[in-house]
Amino acid sequence: MGNLKRRIAILISLLFASLGFGVITKYLDSVPYFSDVFTRLGIWVFIGTLIAAYSKTPIRAGIHTMIFFLGMLSGYYVYSAMLFGVFSTSYILYWGVIALASPFLAAIVWFAKNNSRSAFILPAFPMGLMLSLSVGVGIFYVYLNYITELIMYCVLCIIFYKEPKQMMLIILFSVLLTFIIKQSPLSWYTAF
Repeated sequence: MGNLKRRIAILISLLFASLGFGVITKYLDSVPYFSDVFTRLGIWVFIGTLIAAYSKTPIRAGIHTMIFFLGMLSGYYVYSAMLFGVFSTSYILYWGVIALASPFLAAIVWFAKNNSRSAFILPAFPMGLMLSLSVGVGIFYVYLNYITELIMYCVLCIIFYKEPKQMMLIILFSVLLTFIIKQSPLSWYTAF
């Protein structure tokens, strides 16, 4: 029973922390540099990946990331509505879909970090998404859009690193996935 109380306390703490994080994020919308970082998808992929990768089980990874994202969204949009009278339905639907998909994505990340067999392919998914957010890719060109997200990609390389061969394979797969995302209809979804 004590363990259950502890788990509930952790989840409630995570919810309140994420509500506060949402308010802080909305506040940072008016601060140069931070407004660009916190309004893009990359930072949220990065934070969600960190939460999921370092959770104890895949179920906890899913629960923790969903609570974090729902709390953060609630704090962000309630603060926006109260302070500025602004409530964008289209944006909350966009981010809400991501929050509701986060348990599934978190389980993928957990297995990518904590399962030696999965470590040769699954890390390519969050890393490929992050790389697609940081670079522009065409058939005959590659250019850097956002250095912050490229730095986050490099940190993800460190998080998912098991051995040199595995990392080279993951980098190759993530580059391939980046090209697929950029050349497919998925690229519109990462434009926010």
